[in-house]
Amino acid sequence: MNSRIVDHRAARRAALIATIWVPLAIVVAAEIVIVGVGATGSPQLITHWRPGSDRTGPWWTYAVLVAAIGFPVIAFIGFFMVRATRMAGMNAWMPAIAMGITVFHAIGMGVGSVVLNVSPLAPALPLAGGVILAAAAGLLTWWLLPREALTAESVQAVDALPVRSSEVAGWTGRVELPAWFMALIAAAAAVLIVLGVTLLLTVGPRLWPIFLSPLLLLLVLLVTAHVVVTAGPRGFIVRSAIGWPRLRIPPASLAKAAVVAVDPLADFGGWGFRWVIGPSRKGRWGFVTRRGPGLEVFRRDGRSIVVTVDDPGTAAAVLESYATK
Repeated sequence: MNSRIVDHRAARRAALIATIWVPLAIVVAAEIVIVGVGATGSPQLITHWRPGSDRTGPWWTYAVLVAAIGFPVIAFIGFFMVRATRMAGMNAWMPAIAMGITVFHAIGMGVGSVVLNVSPLAPALPLAGGVILAAAAGLLTWWLLPREALTAESVQAVDALPVRSSEVAGWTGRVELPAWFMALIAAAAAVLIVLGVTLLLTVGPRLWPIFLSPLLLLLVLLVTAHVVVTAGPRGFIVRSAIGWPRLRIPPASLAKAAVVAVDPLADFGGWGFRWVIGPSRKGRWGFVTRRGPGLEVFRRDGRSIVVTVDDPGTAAAVLESYATK
């Protein structure tokens, strides 16, 4: 990992360049190559390499494919990076993902498939080359991006509860995703299911993989819609209503607990179960559903878990009583 440390403004600028402007330049360059090759060559190119009468299509099919994937990906990931007003320079994996996806579809699925369209090595060579170049571009982006200097966080220390040796203190809380967020995921899954049924009836059963996307969305909704948080003699536990995923910090690993100010987009890039590199440059898990005060529990090795629960002060006080022991 690059050890160059810069201030927040420089780190954020580098992250935005790697997430938005460089991928945008790659997509535009790919479109220029595709248009140049297609406009000067055959008006029809191979679009399906399997035997059949419908193997060819207009050359601009590839231009539409690159634009349809590239611009939404840049806009989607770029939106979260623009909103990452605090820790943009700590999470180089988001620019790395944007760069990897852009390189793969622009070169592997776009330029490579057009330039080597009639080659006997197509489409295996362009796609394989796209995968290798995408992995290299993603890793290089992650490695080269500078890291952000540590800044003071809005952390509120909490005193431990005065628990006697014969007493046991415990706390339980429940966290749910916002209703609008669950409705959005459910609506997206419903649209994909309707589209899948329509295509299944008109095209045939070979398109059944289209149902994998809505099933994945529904699974995400199932495991993240409702979470139970407990603090007590067994340590700190965060688990979904179905039991998985489950995060736990045992009592022996508890270092401290505190109340922190949480912004889902700025700190974690979104809602639900998240993982980022925290201010201590250690892994930071989170289940975040809203902006405002939350509970952060630290392990002795610096890793932590953040949950946006009601009454985080009481939960932190309970955990502090066991951390001090």
